[in-house]
Amino acid sequence: MSKRSLIGTYTAPQLFLEPETEEDSTEKHVVQKDDYKAQKHNRLINVDQIASYKERMAQLARSREQKQKALEEQQDPENGSDAKRAKIESKLVKFVVASESEPSEPKDSSKALAAKQGLAEVSVVDVVYPIYNGVKLTNEALDAILPSGFVAVALPDQSLEKKDDSGFYVVPLKVSSAHTVNDTLPEYEGITMRKEDIKYFSSLINVTIDEIADAEDRKKFRAMELVFKIKNGTPIIRKKAMKAINVSAKDLGSNVLFAVVLPLMLEPSLDLADRYIVTKLLGRLVYQLQDAIRPYTHQIITALAPSLIDEDLTLRLETKDVISNVARTAGFANMVSSLRPDLDHADEYVRNLTARVFAIVASALGLAKVLPFVKAVIRLKKSWQARHTGIRIVHHICILLGGGNGALILPFLAQLIEVLQPGFTDELVSVRTATANTTALLGESVKPYGAEAFEILLEPVWNGLKSHRGRSLAAFLRCMGSIIPLMSHNPEYIEYSNYYTRELMNVMAREFSSPDDDMKKSLLRVLTTMPLSKVLFPDYKKKILTPFFLNFWTRRVALDSAQLSRLVVDATALVAQKLDVPAIFDKLVPYAKDDNEGLRRMACDAIGKILNVIPEAVMEIDVEFDTRLVDSVLFAFQEQKQPHPVYLLAFGIVCKVLGLRVKPHIALILSTMLYRIKSSEAEVRQQAADLIATIADTIQLCSGGDDTVMRKLILFLYELLGEVYPEVLGSIIGALYGCLNALERDALLTLDNPSVNVLLPTLTPILKNRQEKVQEQCIKLVGLIAKRNAETINAKEWMRVCFDLLDMLKSQRRRIRVAANATFGDIARTIGPLDVLLMLLNNLQMQERQLRVCTAVAIGIVAETCSPFTVLPALMNEYRYPDKNVQNGVLKAMSFLFEYLDGSTSKDYLFAIAPLLEDALTDRDQVHRQIASTVVRNLALNCYGLAHDDYHDVFIHFLNLVIPNIFETSPHVIIRILECLDSLRIVLGPGVFMNYIWTGLFQAASKVRAPYWKVYNSAYVQGCDSLVPYYPKLDGIPGGAQVDYRVEELDVWM
Repeated sequence: MSKRSLIGTYTAPQLFLEPETEEDSTEKHVVQKDDYKAQKHNRLINVDQIASYKERMAQLARSREQKQKALEEQQDPENGSDAKRAKIESKLVKFVVASESEPSEPKDSSKALAAKQGLAEVSVVDVVYPIYNGVKLTNEALDAILPSGFVAVALPDQSLEKKDDSGFYVVPLKVSSAHTVNDTLPEYEGITMRKEDIKYFSSLINVTIDEIADAEDRKKFRAMELVFKIKNGTPIIRKKAMKAINVSAKDLGSNVLFAVVLPLMLEPSLDLADRYIVTKLLGRLVYQLQDAIRPYTHQIITALAPSLIDEDLTLRLETKDVISNVARTAGFANMVSSLRPDLDHADEYVRNLTARVFAIVASALGLAKVLPFVKAVIRLKKSWQARHTGIRIVHHICILLGGGNGALILPFLAQLIEVLQPGFTDELVSVRTATANTTALLGESVKPYGAEAFEILLEPVWNGLKSHRGRSLAAFLRCMGSIIPLMSHNPEYIEYSNYYTRELMNVMAREFSSPDDDMKKSLLRVLTTMPLSKVLFPDYKKKILTPFFLNFWTRRVALDSAQLSRLVVDATALVAQKLDVPAIFDKLVPYAKDDNEGLRRMACDAIGKILNVIPEAVMEIDVEFDTRLVDSVLFAFQEQKQPHPVYLLAFGIVCKVLGLRVKPHIALILSTMLYRIKSSEAEVRQQAADLIATIADTIQLCSGGDDTVMRKLILFLYELLGEVYPEVLGSIIGALYGCLNALERDALLTLDNPSVNVLLPTLTPILKNRQEKVQEQCIKLVGLIAKRNAETINAKEWMRVCFDLLDMLKSQRRRIRVAANATFGDIARTIGPLDVLLMLLNNLQMQERQLRVCTAVAIGIVAETCSPFTVLPALMNEYRYPDKNVQNGVLKAMSFLFEYLDGSTSKDYLFAIAPLLEDALTDRDQVHRQIASTVVRNLALNCYGLAHDDYHDVFIHFLNLVIPNIFETSPHVIIRILECLDSLRIVLGPGVFMNYIWTGLFQAASKVRAPYWKVYNSAYVQGCDSLVPYYPKLDGIPGGAQVDYRVEELDVWM
């Protein structure tokens, strides 16, 4: 008998073989990051079904009981095997009954055998029940969950379906045309629908609003139409639709609007821009509907919460603002009733989002309201999920409010610690770990204050250090590491700080050899905050440095993670700063010559950071050690395979700090650089040029007044200006700039090969190069020549350079435009401002705004460099040109001019420019008045305290011209007007200024009062004490009844 026939004979019947269900599987699902992300929008919202708090809690309790029962069945192997055995025995009986009469015909089914013997048909098909959140939805479970009145719908009889084979035409059913279009997507009023829009907005295509008779359905259609236009329309259409939905939000109703908006927010395929727009729309609706949103608070939070973990910062901030508005509108009690069922939800994803939402509620409503509730949650005995979520709430509160010095948390620090304290003795490790992490974050948020409040946690935290291992130990290390710096800052806790520092350092030295990356990161972060000193650790080399370098300065650390290697470098720099720089350098230098490039880079980075922070530490280094240090850094620079700025920075800092001590090594360094700058590889040449630019000052310092080396180096770099690679050319010009800048002015005048007269014409064609690095370095070099040695060059050559610099004002990079403007000032100082100014004034007629603004800045710099009296006549004459662009450019140039100048110079030109500003402040063009107000503001602030009473008439005249513009509605204009009024109040004093304001404060029209009160509020905030002598006296009003307007309490307060 063949193998196949043996199997057919002795295997069990097909009846006994059923597929293994999920409950029988012993493999547990491992939660991955992508799985957590996939749950982001995997929740349902039904606005029509609003359950009360009691109903939601009861439903949650029932589902938890069902899940616990299912879990017990899975965990009890004996009961599970008995149930399986009973199921098989029942099938065996059915099988025997069906096949008892015909045992010799195994090929027939049990149903056929029963038919032959006249037996009743036996059904052997098992019902497969759906499973939701771990609960099998059997009839008994559904009866427990659903209210009374629900009945199961019978399956339709398949025999009743008749097939129409007559061949006659059948009228098609009316279905949505949006679902039948395959090639092109449907449109509504010229706006194309996207794929994800069809299931939400397909009703817009099927019917029109005129066909709808029911008022409620018309509201739904109108809401759907407005939301669709806001989501997919052009900016103009979106703005109109947003305005319409703001106006009609209360008429449409919260139920109708949320039924359209909230499901749309949970659409997974919604792109980032649309999600931001819908979130902003929801914020507007919350503001408009106010108290009407309270029944829908849970649905709104469910739709908004997934955006709190989005990768886009703008969307997260917008979502946070909307949730804050919801909390203020709905109230704390409503928020608690909406979010309480999710605190101990079975899904960890939901609990995490709930913690984030509660933290935002705390920041919006205040910690005083939220902390008692969080305290009660953490003390719950029934649910560990709720306790864990309560700890996470405090964690996210620290993230939101703990910036700066923790000023928002410090008043509630004792309460927060009291809330967290039970978490250290919790029965679950996950809750204790979360408590330690949260306490660590709390300590970092309030650093360096609050040591008194943390004192009660020292004992439980230290006991946790002794009883935990792995990641839990890392959390307790971070916790203790955040408390110790607080104690070291408080003189009363110095003994505590010293004791715990020594003990904690012993634990950390033991854990240095841990292979876990999280533990390593925790140790490094704690090490950077520890108050280490030679007094506390006399044998620090043995106890700290040796195990630290043995376990962290390895090739594995250098190659594994960029974050871990950065932490190692930072920790090394701080340990060196607190303990011993020469000992650290002695261990770092060999790593700078290691075969592994990652280790070399880490060593150079550490050396550079140590010398940058404490350059005086070089005095502790032995002179003989200089050779090893310079040789190691030079070796690392030469052997770099991937160019990295760390090597360049480290070499520059070493040369700068050592100074004259580098002199014995200058020849070696220069020969290496000159050899590498002739390399055939462009990157090598670029690195060498950058290094020359970095150490040019040190080379000149070590030359001892002899410029021979520097002159040869300048000639060598000058011959390389024909470089074809733009990046390399930019580095060569930068090196040339460094060498020329290192020379003194007399040496630069006597430079002959190449002379400055030859160098500048060589640079002029390079100015036309469009590569940004070449442009920037070339402009800097031209500016240096104009500043240091401009007299030796012909004025025509400088004008040629100016024409080339005009094109630089169009550059997209701000640094290039700034360098070009500064160079204009240096050139104007050399050849006089008239020719340069003429060229710049012609540039004001250009249409490109950026070019005109940069030209105005350049004119201001020229005026500052060459004194205003050389420029102002030409500017005032140019203002007569009847072109708005030119006049605006002149005003902007004057704005920059008086912003740069000091008050002692500005006050001399007040009367001269008053007619021009009078014309600008009375012009019909808003931009004219806006820029003129900026000029007046700069003048007033410059002249404060310097202009005597003779000049006050000019500022009063300006005030008379500016005050009518207080009713402007354009945002840009009114901001400048208000700034100008504030500056005039400062220079004139509140007495004169407030005489213009009193009458407007009590005007009958609200639109007149509003801007005056805005000015008054600004004056009150900035100087309420100076206003007191100038309040109007209301003791007696002539005529009429005698009324006393005095407020005694106000007099007492003042």
